[in-house]
Amino acid sequence: MIKLIVISLGLVFSINLTSCSNTEPNHKNNHPRAEKAEGYKVGDVATDFKLQNVDGKFYALSDLDKVKGYIVVFTSNVCPYAVMYQDRLIELHNKMAPLGYPVVAINSNDASIEEGDSFENMQARASEMEFPFLYLNDADQKIYPKYGATKTPHVFLLDNEMVVKYIGAIDDNAKSPEDVEVKYVENAIDALQKGEEPNPNFTKAIGCPIKSKKARRGRDGRPPRGDRKGPPNAEGIVERMDSDKDGKVSKDEAHGPLKNDFTRLDLNNDGYLTIEELSKLKKRK
Repeated sequence: MIKLIVISLGLVFSINLTSCSNTEPNHKNNHPRAEKAEGYKVGDVATDFKLQNVDGKFYALSDLDKVKGYIVVFTSNVCPYAVMYQDRLIELHNKMAPLGYPVVAINSNDASIEEGDSFENMQARASEMEFPFLYLNDADQKIYPKYGATKTPHVFLLDNEMVVKYIGAIDDNAKSPEDVEVKYVENAIDALQKGEEPNPNFTKAIGCPIKSKKARRGRDGRPPRGDRKGPPNAEGIVERMDSDKDGKVSKDEAHGPLKNDFTRLDLNNDGYLTIEELSKLKKRK
């Protein structure tokens, strides 16, 4: 049985870095849980930027007229979660832009990793879906790190002074629009319209990791994991799946064979897998 577990871990480690999180949003557990990413926090003042839109022109947030704020959404052409939200983003823009809160969508994925997110494919998707909002290309990947975006989709709601008022998910159910119970972004804007602060002002963004050039190179300058030889290691498994960067993998964060074997691997039955637990299992015969 232990041999099978080790094999499963090997399969987990071979999963491509471009795989998406399998965690489904749920308002009951989508409470403020800090994602340890650099970038803006609620209350910070964001700086403006100028990026190329799918129409070929460059736009800054300050170019938009008669606004009370901005719904900045980091998204993707191909991430399943982002795709599930495309119609809802259109609806959100059409409903909120007249109130002064337009959607500004940004694609930060490295097209050399995710070909479907090339600028040409962005233009094709925007045309196909008839996006009524700006769809900007963060080709140099300078904007998403400033914001601290980690997923697609990931929302940053700003007021007209560029103060960050809300960060996180669009609503509480990615897979089923009909079953949405809490519309986080709409509720946050409703609060701002009343002169109140959004509550909650932070929820956990659920989606696919943004594909970065830095991740492709490796922070240590080493080749991508898929090009490295040798057995999987516990540190690498935790680093890959630990989406909220708390040093361990929850059952929601786990995917592939690791998720299937989760109960057997969770030695202390606390609902998390740690580096120590995975390392002990690998040493067993």
